[in-house]
Parts: sequence; structure tokens; C-alpha cells
Amino acid sequence: MKTVIIEELLTWAFVHELPKGGGVDGLDNANSAWRMLEASSWGKITSFAELGALIDTGGGGNNYFIEQGEPHDDAVTVGRAVAGLARCDVAIPANWHALADWPDTEGMADAAVKRAVDRYLVRTPHRRAAGIVSLVVGTAILGREPDFGAEPSKVRMVERGGKPAWFVTRRMSHEDGQSYDLEVDGYNPRTQKPVKGAYRKYEFSVDPSGDILGRLDYQIWVAALRRLEAEIATDLTAHRLVHSDRSMTPWLDRDRPGVAIVERAAERSAKKTAAAC
Repeated sequence: MKTVIIEELLTWAFVHELPKGGGVDGLDNANSAWRMLEASSWGKITSFAELGALIDTGGGGNNYFIEQGEPHDDAVTVGRAVAGLARCDVAIPANWHALADWPDTEGMADAAVKRAVDRYLVRTPHRRAAGIVSLVVGTAILGREPDFGAEPSKVRMVERGGKPAWFVTRRMSHEDGQSYDLEVDGYNPRTQKPVKGAYRKYEFSVDPSGDILGRLDYQIWVAALRRLEAEIATDLTAHRLVHSDRSMTPWLDRDRPGVAIVERAAERSAKKTAAAC
């Protein structure tokens, strides 16, 4: 029995075993073990003897499955678990701070993190789930972790025309009867002075959104590895899975809590309904 960590097991499965059946196209071929697992709705097809029969009768005359042999049972276990991540979603803590290692920016970093998280959550649950699977498969094939680098960005004053800009908030009435606060130019070009109540604003010299989303991807990946590790550890026949000590926050001096991979509410509801029947 070979002792491995989850990253090594995933690379072995997706590089050497799950491409079987896909011929020269490997994983990308619809007949590969991985694509067939995806298409099997995680359980409708229970053995690769059945898969082989399906491919053999599928027409087209390109039966690579028999030529390449069947994938190892442990790889099939891994593949099913990874495919099952498509039923999951990402839970991001309310106080999630991806830039906790940055110097104090008087709330600017927190605001940037919130904008990036809002941008991520605009994606549909299906897209977020597909992203989880893609992260796991892609890193397994490439054999490297997602980039979590995020160099602190300098803070600078917002300028307009090469000069520091002024802003002011005005209360505006809309035709629907509602009032709104609207931020407008706070500089009076006639008097060449800022208007009463005007203020300066600051911004990052480099937008950190990409780095924040990169750290989100990293934590999603680590959370997915931990979920897979717990799910398949007792189901392997030729491998012994040992705990990976990979940190959720390698940019800090200690491991801190981060995002979690959770089963979507609709999936949990469907399971309860099926159990009740």
C-alpha cells in the first residue's frame, strides 16, 4: 500500500489513470474515464465494465478504452469524489480578510476585499461549483498550487487632471419621490477652491482585486482538498492517505480559518426528500 497525501493522489489519478479511454485526447475526450464519471450523475454507472460496454456500443469506431485498459479503482474513487464537488458551493466568512498581512490602510483593504467577494458571488452557483472542480483538476494536472501572492499596494490620493481631486456628497431627489446621496465633483472652477464640505479620496496605486480573487481561489482549493481527504480516506484499496498540513493562510505566520466547501442547500434538500421516500 502506497502512502500519499491528497495532492499526490489527485495528480496520479488525473494524469495517469482517469485519462484512460480518451485516447490521444486524454481527459478532454468524452470517452475518458473522467468525462464518463462526470456524465454518470455520480452513481448511475456503477462499474467500469458497464462503461466499457457503453463505449463499445457507442459507435464511431474509436474505442480507446479497451486499448488503454481500465483506470485503477482508487482513481475511480478519487474521480467520483471530485465530480461530487459540482454539488457544492463556497461559504465565505463574513469577516474574511484576504489582505490581513497588509499594513493598515484605514479600511481601504477591507473595502477592496468586500468588492472582490461581491464580484465573485455574482457568479451563479453552477459557475462557482464548476470553478471548484476546475481548480482541483487543473492544479492536479499542473502539479502546482494556485498563486496566492499579493504584494501590498501603495495608497495614493485620487487625482483629476494631474491634481488632487475634491469630492462632495449631495442629497438628490428623484422623480420617484426618493432621495439619494450622490458623490459629485467638489471643486468650484470659478472660485478655484473646493466647495463647502468637500473632501479628498484615496485609492490603491494597483487594484488588488486580482490578488484577492487569487487568494480566494487558493483557499477554495485547500478547502476542497480537505473535503476530499476526509471523504475518500477510508475507501482506498491500494493507497494510504495521510493528512496534508497545507495551511489555509500561508501568507500569515500561522494557519487561520478561511472559506469552506459546503453542499448546496438544494442538494441537501433533495437528499432529505429521497431519504423520506
